[in-house]
This record gives sequence, structure tokens and C-alpha cells, in this order.
Amino acid sequence: MKKEGKPLSELAKIMQVFPQSLINVDTKSRPEISTVPEIVSAIKAVEKKLGDKGRVLVRYSGTQNMCRVMVEGPTKEETIEYCKQIADVVRAKLG
Repeated sequence: MKKEGKPLSELAKIMQVFPQSLINVDTKSRPEISTVPEIVSAIKAVEKKLGDKGRVLVRYSGTQNMCRVMVEGPTKEETIEYCKQIADVVRAKLG
């Protein structure tokens, strides 16, 4: 605000909010996500489909035996579908 010399209400107008979907997957083990090729592949496939129109975050809970899969995308339907795709792979490999 100080740098731009504009009120927050005006600066907030440039921010685009995307629909978000979150699925928590119970896990039996917690290997580094980057070491599970099937999960990495599923994440990359969704990221490729989304391009610059969304984002993917897959991480373990800090307090529970679960993996959190979050997808933001241009439509609610897409975010739900992509989130399910990744969560299904996580469930198959770690659940």
C-alpha cells in the first residue's frame, strides 16, 4: 500500500480468487512425496493441465497421519476433479 500509494481496497481488485478443493487422505506411511514417482507424475499432470490458471499443493499434515491435497483452478468442477485425481493416487500408494 505504501509503495503503490493506494488503499488496500483498490489493490485487492487486481487479485484473482480461484476456487479451491481440499482432500485429506489418511496414510500408513510418510515418505518424501518427491520419492513416489506415481504421485509426482499425478501432480505434474494436473499442473500441466492448469498451466498458469491454478496451483497444486500436496503436503503431509503436521499433526495427523494424513496427506493434504489442495488444488486451485479456474472452475470449481475442475478443481474438484483434479484434486480427486491426485488424492486417488496418494490413497493407492500411501493409504
